[in-house]
Amino acid sequence: MKFLKCIFILMPLIIGLSQMSIAQNEQNKEVKSIKKKNPKYIKYLTLTTENGLMFSNGTEEGKYIVENTYYNGFDLRLGFRKTDTTDIYNAIYRFPYHGVGYYLSLFNNDAIGMPQAIYYFFTIPLNEQNKRWNFSYTGALGLSYNFNPYDKEVNPRNLFIGSYSNCYVNLGFIAEYTIVSKWKLFGMLGFKHFSNGAYRLPNSGINIVPFTMGVRYKFSDYDFKNNKSIVNKDYKPIGIFNIMMAVGIRDFTKEKMDEYKKMTLGFNYLRQVSYKYRMGLGVDIFFTEKSSDNRSTVRNTTSLALVGSWEWVLTKRLYVPIGLGIYLHRNKENGEQKFYYERAGIRYVIFDNLSLGLTIKAHAGAADYFEWSISYAFKSDPNKY
Repeated sequence: MKFLKCIFILMPLIIGLSQMSIAQNEQNKEVKSIKKKNPKYIKYLTLTTENGLMFSNGTEEGKYIVENTYYNGFDLRLGFRKTDTTDIYNAIYRFPYHGVGYYLSLFNNDAIGMPQAIYYFFTIPLNEQNKRWNFSYTGALGLSYNFNPYDKEVNPRNLFIGSYSNCYVNLGFIAEYTIVSKWKLFGMLGFKHFSNGAYRLPNSGINIVPFTMGVRYKFSDYDFKNNKSIVNKDYKPIGIFNIMMAVGIRDFTKEKMDEYKKMTLGFNYLRQVSYKYRMGLGVDIFFTEKSSDNRSTVRNTTSLALVGSWEWVLTKRLYVPIGLGIYLHRNKENGEQKFYYERAGIRYVIFDNLSLGLTIKAHAGAADYFEWSISYAFKSDPNKY
């Protein structure tokens, strides 16, 4: 009887624990199912081939190389799209792609070589990407290598580029057609540029307009649904005071490799007017180790400029700085041939308001030098991201 009483007393507890265990198991299965259906990232693999037109640099040798060059390129990209519907930049940019890629080119001309590149890219859709036809635009920045550089004795014909390794830039407009749920035909019309930022001359750069065709594979059946309601229309504009320091190297003659160290010190005030854009004014001070004629006075190694800045914010940490400067004092012997200069590149916030970046400073499209920069932004931001 005592045994039966114990069973009678314990039975509700046993049943209750069993139900809790079953419920917990079901909940765990549901959570796993949700995680399986909603991974943090959706992966894409893109394989393409391209043909294109290479531009001359305006010299007879450049024209000769272009006429005797047949360009092909091959590209492999691995892209990632965050599925987080609470991310403000996912909502603004319709779930953009970010990723890495590998590029191989065939110029079929020994004077140029067989350049390759490893790069970072971003792609921003122009529509919600759930239709038969989808459109987007893309940008890529990376390191290219395996050029056959200019050499007075060995390779005098290559007046385009004077270095084995160079910067790789690619911009393009993309059209995709969905064949089945995971497979798409990929087409892109774009622009490619190779440059060393004038740290080795010659550096007129190699410019190509390629037409690209290929396929893209999506590693999931997940469908993206944009949540535009999280975009706060009452964005509160904020002020940002930014201090930037950059260093780089400049060469002045192609006949001998004279490396001149250069430095930029910038002070800017920017007004961020939306989640996407900042703009402002500032002052740039430029220092050169010594002038090209080896005179090293303060006046001929230092330049001063007023600069207008515009920044395109891609994520909370990643942004594209663009600037246009007007010299208040410049030195022609240091490569500052124009009264103005341009700046463009990319910067990434690595810790709080501290950023690292790479920008190119140029005069009417002709590179002055690559600015490897570190910057700090003083700001107070009440907006939610």
